[in-house]
Amino acid sequence: MKKWFKITLSTVILIGLLLGSFYLGNKIAIDNGNKVVIDKEEYDIFSKLDSFKDIVDEYFLFDIKDEDLKTSTYKGFFNGLGDPYTEYMTEEEYEKLVESSSGEYSGIGVYITVTDDNLIKVISPIKGSPAFNSGIQPGDIIAQVNGETFTGDQLNDAMAIMKGKPGDKVTIGIKRLSEDGSYEDLEVNVTVDIVELKTVEYSKVDNLGYILISQFGEKTYEEFVEGYNSLKDDKVNGIILDLRNNPGGLKDTCVEIADFLLPEGPIVKTVDKNGNEDISKSDPKEENLPMVVLVNNNSASASEILAGAIQDYEKATIVGSTTYGKGLVQTLAPLKTFGINDNGALKITIQEYFTPKDRKINEVGVKPDKEVEMPENTTEYGIEHLDTDIQLKTAIDILANS
Repeated sequence: MKKWFKITLSTVILIGLLLGSFYLGNKIAIDNGNKVVIDKEEYDIFSKLDSFKDIVDEYFLFDIKDEDLKTSTYKGFFNGLGDPYTEYMTEEEYEKLVESSSGEYSGIGVYITVTDDNLIKVISPIKGSPAFNSGIQPGDIIAQVNGETFTGDQLNDAMAIMKGKPGDKVTIGIKRLSEDGSYEDLEVNVTVDIVELKTVEYSKVDNLGYILISQFGEKTYEEFVEGYNSLKDDKVNGIILDLRNNPGGLKDTCVEIADFLLPEGPIVKTVDKNGNEDISKSDPKEENLPMVVLVNNNSASASEILAGAIQDYEKATIVGSTTYGKGLVQTLAPLKTFGINDNGALKITIQEYFTPKDRKINEVGVKPDKEVEMPENTTEYGIEHLDTDIQLKTAIDILANS
C-alpha cells in the first residue's frame, strides 16, 4: 500500500508566502521582479506588519534576529486559524517529524500533546527511552525546558530543544498531579540519545496474547502482523490489543492493521471541507481470534480509527475509558509543493473521519463497551503491572469467560 503522511519579516517574503498559498484567486502583477500589485485590503495588512517591524527596530529593548521574526510571523498566521494541528514547520522541524516516523531518531523519547488550556502534556514516554529512564510519566506537564518556559503554542520550539544531538543535556521542568489534586513542581535531567522506536510489543499472559501498539509508524503494520501470527502459532485463546496512551500516527498504517483484522467492508470514511468523501475498505480476509481492545483518554487519532472500526464490526469488546476525540486528518507537505520558495513544510487539517457506521469521533471519542476507570493519577500500565492494572485484568477476565 502506498504510504504518505496524513494523523499534518520582510514584507516581500511575507507577501510571497501569503500570496503563494492563500491569495491565488486574486489578480497580481509583477514588475521588474520586485513589485507586486495587490488589492487595498491586503496592502493594509502588509503595511501594518511593516509598521510593526519599524516600531520593533526603534523601541524594542532586546536584540532581534530577522530570521526568528520571519518564522514567528509565518507560525502566527496559522496559529490564527484556531486549530492546534495546523502549523507552519521550519525545515529542521519538518525533518525531525519525518525522522520520528521512520523508526529511529535523536531525542528524549516522549509522546506529547497540547491540552485545551494550552499546556504541553506527556501522553507517554517511549519504553526504554531517556525520558522513560529519567522517570517522566504520562500526565506530566512540561512547563520548562532548560529553564525556559513553554506553552502549548510553543510546542515545536520546546521539541526542537528536546530533540537535540546525542549527548546533549536537557533539564525538563514538569508539573505532576499529586494525590491531593495539587501540582508538584519537579526538575528532571535527561540526556538526549538515539531513540529506537519499536512500536509493537507482544507477549503471553494466562494463555492469552497481549499486543501493545505505542503509535502507528512506518514499520508498525509489519511488527503487528509478526506479533499476531507468532501468538496465533503459539495457540493462544485470544488477543488483548492495547491502544492506551497511543497518540495516533500514520493513518494508512492503521488502516492496514484494520484490513488485516476485519471482514470485507468500510474501515473509515473521511470527509473534506467540500463534502467529498473517501472510504478506506477492507478485503474479505479476516482474523477470528477472540479479542479485547484496551483504550483510555490518551488514545487518539489513528488509534481511535482502529478501535472505532473494530467496535462497529463487533469484532472485540472495547474496555477502558472514552478516547481522546481527535477525529481529524492532517496532510504534511513541503511548502515547495505549493510553489512557495521555502524549505519548511505545512501540516494542515484537511479532513474529518467517521467510523464505518458513520459515528463522529472528533471531540466525542470512542466510548468503551465496558467502562473501567484506572485509579486517579495511575501511570503504570501493561503486563509488568498486572497486579494494579485493572483494565488489563478486566480484559483477561472477559476472554477467559468467552
